[in-house]
Amino acid sequence: MLSLPLLAPPANVYVYAQEALDPNVIWARRVGMWTVAEAPSRTVDSVAEVRLSLRFERPAAAGPGLVQLLFFHSSELSLLGTTDSDGRRALCCTDRAAAAGACRRAGMLVVRGDGEADEQQPGVWVRDVPFRGPEATGAVDATVRVSRSGVHYLLLASCAPSTGSVLVSGSTAWLNPHGYLPAELYAFLPFFGAMAALYSALLALWVGLCVRHRSLLLPLQVYIGGVILLGWLEAVTWYRDYDLFNAGGSRGVVPIVLGVLASTAKKTVSRLLLLVVCLGYGVVRPTLGATASRVC
Repeated sequence: MLSLPLLAPPANVYVYAQEALDPNVIWARRVGMWTVAEAPSRTVDSVAEVRLSLRFERPAAAGPGLVQLLFFHSSELSLLGTTDSDGRRALCCTDRAAAAGACRRAGMLVVRGDGEADEQQPGVWVRDVPFRGPEATGAVDATVRVSRSGVHYLLLASCAPSTGSVLVSGSTAWLNPHGYLPAELYAFLPFFGAMAALYSALLALWVGLCVRHRSLLLPLQVYIGGVILLGWLEAVTWYRDYDLFNAGGSRGVVPIVLGVLASTAKKTVSRLLLLVVCLGYGVVRPTLGATASRVC
């Protein structure tokens, strides 16, 4: 049975700490990447690349084995795998598929053209980590350039059952021209920066008006100021979260928790204010008091 877990990116620097890669299992990472020329933000020293520094160890090495790494653009997904007679798609070449001529060698990923760059297959990067005989260790230290903008995949595969369980250590770092932030999340950085600036201006204006007309303030207007403050806190927190992500490649727990709490509190308070205003709070009186005698 082939397992292909798609690991969502909580960070753009992935650290592997003796994680077990079992036979017939493929690990997949998927990240949006810009090229330097097409990036919305870049500096003179900007790069678009993936840096790999991985170590592989077999605790019980008994025979030859193989671990493979693939890096490619999402448009090249069709170049991977083969379809058997039952219509099922498989990424690993099996003995049956090799005998039928669907792939060249059992125990390897099926890649059309064997990863060689040509007009039909530009940019499929393949790196084999072979274990010859009883060898127990292997390593990959490489930097892969991003030549096309879009979603990119990194696969770590162990297709040969003879490889056994492999412990993976090290890291992979995905660098966009603007930093570590994935391309699909980059728009949040300027968005929340602009929102923080707008909320700051609105909050300053509201506080100034409240101070100027403090003798005429209604409690409702004070609560509205509280909602604006919560909106400012939400925007600043999320901006800081994405800024740290972009600078360091990982997301902190504290900014995420504060951002979620501020967002939830703002939505809750604003909905409650809308409800009490609809019920008449702050805009109507429960009784006319002494002025009732003057009402016709």
